[in-house]
Amino acid sequence: MPALVGSHIKAICDEDGSLCIEVCYPFPEHWMNEAYPQVMVMAKFLVLYIIPLFIIFGFYLSMAISLIMSTRNVPGELQGMHRQIKARKKVAVTVLIFVAVFAICFAPLHAFMLFFYFTEKAQDLYNPFWHYLRIVGFCLCYINSCVNPVALYFVSGAFRKHFNR
Repeated sequence: MPALVGSHIKAICDEDGSLCIEVCYPFPEHWMNEAYPQVMVMAKFLVLYIIPLFIIFGFYLSMAISLIMSTRNVPGELQGMHRQIKARKKVAVTVLIFVAVFAICFAPLHAFMLFFYFTEKAQDLYNPFWHYLRIVGFCLCYINSCVNPVALYFVSGAFRKHFNR
């Protein structure tokens, strides 16, 4: 919502003012002085990446540990128990893969934003690496929604079998 309200057109010019481009800038310069962009970038980093990452990692790790520990309570080599133990361990690995996919998909864009708004000479240091990282990061954020079913397809035989029907 703040970006919707505060976005404005900003002219960015070179040193001698001979070349200017206009960009849509999401951070209004009159809100909270120059620190506003940094506050917003850090807030988004914490609220949209770090906190969710810790929450899903904590819950998925707890679930994975419970699944693995429950395999120890399965008696002996009864018919089908070995298969159940293997299935539980596979589910435990699957949920941890989802955490890794989330971390990988959202890390590049947040890394770029932190670099750009917290590095003093970021505009001077901006090069093709940072440009491509920004584009890849932007795409990965949206691709994340599509990656989970694909990851599940490759990890889960039951999901793959049902999907291929």
